[in-house]
Amino acid sequence: MSLLNGNLGGDHGDHLVQTALGTEIEISQASLADSWQRSSSFGLDPNGKPVDAVISETELYQSNQKNEHITQFVMPELELLYNQIAGTNFMVAYADSSGVVLDALLDEEFKTSDAGRAVIPGSIWTENYRGTNALGLCLNTGTSQIVAGRDHFFRKLGDLSCFAAPIYGQNNEIVGMIDATSDASSRQQHTLALVKLACKNVENRLFIDEFRNSSIISFHARHEYLSTTSAALLAVDEHGFIDGANINAKIMLNGLNLSHKRHFGDIFAIPYSSIANRLNSNEIIRIHDAMGSAVFMAMKEPTTKRIIEINPKGASLLAASSAALLDQGGRTLTPDDKPQTRCYISEDSGLKRHLMRAERALTHDLPIFIEGPRGSGKKATAQELHETYLPKRPFVEIKCNLLTAENHEELLFGPEGKLAYFQPNGSTLAQTKLRKAQGGSLFISGIENLPLPVQNTFVQIFEARQECELGDYEHKIAAVFVSSRLSLQDLRTEHDMDPEFLDSIFGAQILLPSLAQRMDFRKLAAELLKEISPEHILSKPALDLLETREWPGHIRQLKKMLQVLVANSATTIIRPEAIEGDQNMSGGEIIPCAPCAQSPMRKESCVLIQKTWMDSGGNISLVARRLGVSRTTIYKHIKGL
Repeated sequence: MSLLNGNLGGDHGDHLVQTALGTEIEISQASLADSWQRSSSFGLDPNGKPVDAVISETELYQSNQKNEHITQFVMPELELLYNQIAGTNFMVAYADSSGVVLDALLDEEFKTSDAGRAVIPGSIWTENYRGTNALGLCLNTGTSQIVAGRDHFFRKLGDLSCFAAPIYGQNNEIVGMIDATSDASSRQQHTLALVKLACKNVENRLFIDEFRNSSIISFHARHEYLSTTSAALLAVDEHGFIDGANINAKIMLNGLNLSHKRHFGDIFAIPYSSIANRLNSNEIIRIHDAMGSAVFMAMKEPTTKRIIEINPKGASLLAASSAALLDQGGRTLTPDDKPQTRCYISEDSGLKRHLMRAERALTHDLPIFIEGPRGSGKKATAQELHETYLPKRPFVEIKCNLLTAENHEELLFGPEGKLAYFQPNGSTLAQTKLRKAQGGSLFISGIENLPLPVQNTFVQIFEARQECELGDYEHKIAAVFVSSRLSLQDLRTEHDMDPEFLDSIFGAQILLPSLAQRMDFRKLAAELLKEISPEHILSKPALDLLETREWPGHIRQLKKMLQVLVANSATTIIRPEAIEGDQNMSGGEIIPCAPCAQSPMRKESCVLIQKTWMDSGGNISLVARRLGVSRTTIYKHIKGL
């Protein structure tokens, strides 16, 4: 199997790839004439008005739900594209595979135009409604399109230049489209190039996400193209079998067929296991395919799994690999143990990067430190990682604010005491939290509240965990998560924390953003609502309103508010009126606790305590000093938050 021309690279190489992909600009008079003919056959009048076709709110919600996985990768590209072509009277839009606009970014001038009022979420831009237009023509031909000025079927659209490109999935089907539109006088060839680049970035991100449990390798005949969208991508499992290939790879490898498993060594002149370590070290290597053509290769996304060398010709080994996997310690994982699909907490791009580092740390038996403000989802993050890598095993939380120098040994070790716990064959009768966490995960929350003697005890626990026999998974705490609203640096400099304890929890760090900082608010709100009541949906205007609110209580506050909305909603669709009609629905408003709600004086004090607590980042000691009240009083007012 040989690469195209054996030296695919530079402008010529990129041209070949683009042509083979069918992404060259298709603006021939023939294609436009065909589109005009189709538009006429639909009974449309070019002197008339485009059909204002818009799907229902429920249908739009369903379409958003269906495409949410793609949307999370599209929206960052759409925002970047918007900034790249910023001018006057322009917009960018994202449509699904049926030609329905799901989201759009418009400048102020375009919003007030007839086209701006027409390009709204839910609007349909297929040729049977809107005549010849870039989105409709792109959907019909499967190629990038420019429809400028009088190329539009309807004369009312004749003052616009529209640029659209398709987004392709792994099965070579269109999964979405991106469009950029401006006035006809500003038609620019490079605008389509930017739209195509955005679509290609989305395709590559979808590919990397689909094969996130594999190593993602990029290769190209020229090393300077390895980090561009021209690079070919291969997904390779820990045994060296190819899980997937992007379109560029299929083209470069002369139509690579993955209908049956292919091994890396079948395509290239060297086994994957012999270069995996070099690639994982961020080395760029030069390698030959089976026919002798040379390419440069680099690791784009490494796997967390151990690379296992096997005979590529051994079909029986392939069958065995699908039945059982090996983890870092050589333990056999059953199908129930395999990584599970992530939930809503990993949809933020910054958070995803932190989670990837945490995943790798877990495979090396390192603890995970989770930092974030109160209510930001620290426990949910730990639980999600636990469910991904240790499903059906215990997840045990220890709240540090309940541990004191006097009571911690009994709470941690039970009546048998510390000495019995550290004995190799110590009794397991006492069902303390440490015992319950054996074989699973231990989550230690709020470590800033730990007294020094308790910190020293945890150092001993962590040391004993590391000394546990590698294969003794029954008695070993398999994963350790610790959390704090403070950074490690603040814990070192501003709190009375033992340096040895802080060193013992050093591994991977996950920084949870505040709700206001997250890039996935809409996804998060939808997922939280689905957990609370699957039959309820948030209308887009309601989501818009929620997104503008302040959320000092972060995810916890948002979840509580959604619970109230569901309880008070007369229909399954939650509309903005339900939020605007009650001041307590505002994320910036603070709801007094139930015992205080009926008394104006107690209500005012309760709100003050809650607000001070939120402003302090959940620091109860600081609140007590500022307001001159006891910690017990503060607990009474915040315990439900």
